[in-house]
Amino acid sequence: MIGRTGTVGGAILAAAMTIAAPVSAAPEPAAAVEALVDRFDAARAAFDPTALAATLADDYVEISPVGTVDSRTAVLGFYAVDQRRPVPPMTHDERVVRIVGTTAFVTERKAITLPGGTTRTIRIGYVARRGGGGWRLVSAQYTPIPPPR
Repeated sequence: MIGRTGTVGGAILAAAMTIAAPVSAAPEPAAAVEALVDRFDAARAAFDPTALAATLADDYVEISPVGTVDSRTAVLGFYAVDQRRPVPPMTHDERVVRIVGTTAFVTERKAITLPGGTTRTIRIGYVARRGGGGWRLVSAQYTPIPPPR
């Protein structure tokens, strides 16, 4: 029975909220997908094929800025330690994550500063899939943005 001050009801509500609250919350899905893209970028910049492989689904494909379609195996080979080359500074903005069930769509703009100070920008579209091992990228497409005239 709830008293005039509602203390019994308040106690029951507080107890129910405590029981329902998770002890340690998993990251929100969008944050987990953003972290996946950040790990992917870091692995590529470090030419770390092991870390890169951990971000890619077995059926990953990538469409390069020049339009070639590369398999997971080809992408991992490009980032092999013996292929390491200087990585130009890059920044990203305009990142948007949309999640539909177990699929996530990410778009972002990336600015790449080339030697000599020239900056080029590309638009990147990622698709990720959530499975038993968490989120993995299944595709990426890189589209150059023409420089202003």
